[in-house]
Amino acid sequence: MEGGVSPRVRMGVRAALLAGSALIGQPLLAQEVQGVEDIIVTAQKREQNLQTVPISITALSQDAIKANRIQDVRDLNAIAPNLTVRLSGGGAQIPNFTLRGILTSGTAVGTDKGVAVYLDGVYMQAVTGGVFDFADIERIEVLKGPQGTLFGRNATGGAISITTRNPTGVFSARQELSYGNLDQLRSKTRVDLPQIGPFSATMTYLHSEKRGDIRNTGAGTTWDFGPASGGRFGKRTSPKYLGSDNVEAFQATLKADLIDDVDLIYKFDYSENNFTPNAIGIDYLPPNTLVSALYNLSPNPKTPIAKKRPGAVNNAYSTPSRLEVQGHNFTASWRANDALTFKNIFAYRKTSVQNVQQQLDGLGGLVNSPILPGGTPAGALAASSGNLALVALNPAAPFILLGTNTTSTEDQYSNEFQVNVDTDWFQVTAGVLYFRHRITAGGDNDTFNQLFATAVAGQQTSQVGTNFVLPGNPGYVRNNVRTVSKAAFVQPEFHITDRLDFVLGARITKDVKNGFEALPDQAVARATTGRPSPVVSQIRYRSSEASYLVGLNWRPTDNVLAYVKYADGYISGGSLATISFKPERAFSYEGGIKTDLFDRRFRSNLAVFKVDYKAIQYVTSGTLTGIPSSFAFAQAVVSSGDAKAHGFEWENTIVPVNGLTLGANVGYTDFKFKSGTIFPGFVIQSGQPGYQPFQRPKWTGTVSAQYESAPMVSGGHFMIRADGNFRSKILMTSDTALGSGPTAVETPALRAAATTPSQWIVNGRVGLVGMEIGRTKVDLTAWGKNIFDNRNITQFIGLDFGALGAVGSVIYERARTYGLDLTVAL
Repeated sequence: MEGGVSPRVRMGVRAALLAGSALIGQPLLAQEVQGVEDIIVTAQKREQNLQTVPISITALSQDAIKANRIQDVRDLNAIAPNLTVRLSGGGAQIPNFTLRGILTSGTAVGTDKGVAVYLDGVYMQAVTGGVFDFADIERIEVLKGPQGTLFGRNATGGAISITTRNPTGVFSARQELSYGNLDQLRSKTRVDLPQIGPFSATMTYLHSEKRGDIRNTGAGTTWDFGPASGGRFGKRTSPKYLGSDNVEAFQATLKADLIDDVDLIYKFDYSENNFTPNAIGIDYLPPNTLVSALYNLSPNPKTPIAKKRPGAVNNAYSTPSRLEVQGHNFTASWRANDALTFKNIFAYRKTSVQNVQQQLDGLGGLVNSPILPGGTPAGALAASSGNLALVALNPAAPFILLGTNTTSTEDQYSNEFQVNVDTDWFQVTAGVLYFRHRITAGGDNDTFNQLFATAVAGQQTSQVGTNFVLPGNPGYVRNNVRTVSKAAFVQPEFHITDRLDFVLGARITKDVKNGFEALPDQAVARATTGRPSPVVSQIRYRSSEASYLVGLNWRPTDNVLAYVKYADGYISGGSLATISFKPERAFSYEGGIKTDLFDRRFRSNLAVFKVDYKAIQYVTSGTLTGIPSSFAFAQAVVSSGDAKAHGFEWENTIVPVNGLTLGANVGYTDFKFKSGTIFPGFVIQSGQPGYQPFQRPKWTGTVSAQYESAPMVSGGHFMIRADGNFRSKILMTSDTALGSGPTAVETPALRAAATTPSQWIVNGRVGLVGMEIGRTKVDLTAWGKNIFDNRNITQFIGLDFGALGAVGSVIYERARTYGLDLTVAL
């Protein structure tokens, strides 16, 4: 007998837990202590054991990152319960997050996102180019719910915190090589240098390349920007494959221990990706419209109307692009004594995305037909758009229904000073932050950011290599916004007893935004206003907001933590397209329990939440706002409405026998808009059944199993792993009625096209790890992602042009990939 429970009963309980576990958290490797490993997190800006932090967190260690093959933020999709990640439309490598009902991307200038991303404690404002390859990650933490006290604004849904490796001070070298289908080649070289005096360093170089998973039947089409740009830009040619990447990345860290109890760490990261935009397909094209007539009359290869990922699409307007990201981080910390620590983090980051040109309508290969069925000139479609200067009645000229062209540059610098006090009676984390961000974005100067219903002068696109001259937009300049944010915060935690803690938190933030946006069509703007200079709309915003937290933590035993808390947060407001929008706010109530049971062979963490959202921000087009002054703008931001959500996250890890780790997680979010709060323009636009929740799955989950044997070949262990990521069905658009107004009724075919079914994505890994050949350790594994090649849509972009027709353009799940990994470590 042990603790009053017989071994037989204890084994029975474990077996029952295994049999009944259909819902699990992230998989972790079994340790020599024969239990689930401890993970150190910094969710409260100090190092703590995951199980002692009163926050719903999914934490991935280096082993879990490698096992799940996480290489950029898209790979976090469904790893953490209630979190989904997908690409936004536009081709600019922008991730779209949903977390606890918040749907966010922050794509418009001067706007923010509700899921904040941090790198080594630094908030990353840039969303354009937000999908970049991680070079050397030590830990990833997904924090669910508002993080407004310690992490500041822009985390109404939660935050993702990424931590990179520090030097060890001991010489080591590690080479990772991967080869797979789709011409994948990935090489990562990491070197830790021995400590010399007070200095130690580590460096990582990464090369990764992969061709796109969808062929482009419009490849070879050349677009000439020379005349429009006055020769500053030249010709761009549509690529053979869409979704290709070619990454070069470098990361270096230098640590200096110059004085006892003082750590100085400088980190530099750089990533460059020469990529082609992801493929845009179509899965909805109603018949008997001008748009469908152009599609049917096209003499060129056409994008198939497909609910599942096809082998090829025609994205003739899409061309290769370039993403460059770099960052500097200097962190200084001083441990004054056992109770008092000071830390300062200064950082500078810059992101540049060049020439992101995408066929957003998915309808490449259309040509301008002089007469459509019924005797309607195709030029009438372009004229109806209001872009009269762009109307070209050239028969057989390429016809772009909706194409985008984006170039943007963002830079930011920040400085955060922190104080941590740790005594037997209380702990305090406090600090001040200064943050400045600047962005210039839009089409290249003197060109169009967005071509809508435009016939481009030239010959038929079937004549590969023929240049098509794009129209100019003389006087247009990119949008420019500068944001300054200042904040002060404090969060004390009082130890009422050895088992009971009381937590308070408060933060005050002041935001200032200044800038301008140019009218998209300067020719039309000047004809209307008569101004000789660029016609712009000013952007002005100034506000102060407060965030609070209060919580109670109780530890009935050393291995159990129960907590309740209230926390709120906000996304800063602003103005765009002549419309001012309010700050988005979240008021969250959460309770949870974290346990390590049965000699730490079973870890179960459960959190339940209820949250009220106010003035949820949403990026839309100016024409959908119902406000005439914004009609001319491609993007506007409105407060779409208030909402409420409730749900839970439950994460479990089980080590039933040495070497075997089972895991499962499940997340549930029930999200509803509050009646009477919907933005008036959306009420008019949506028709029946009205403005609906979209892109928010109710259920997400992961199940996994990993087995690692005793030493076998050259001391190596046989390892096999499988995991499946689940999400329930999703409606991808808020508007399922063609047309607008109270007479517009839902179109069943549109709802069906915009709904993606519930699905599983299955991944696997098998091989020998830890083999010792001389003084070298070798791992050799085979892997597969999306093994059953799920081809569902992940994004739906509904384009409704009223009587002219409609189209549903879509983005698909990434295709099945597989390959071999070889790792050699000294």
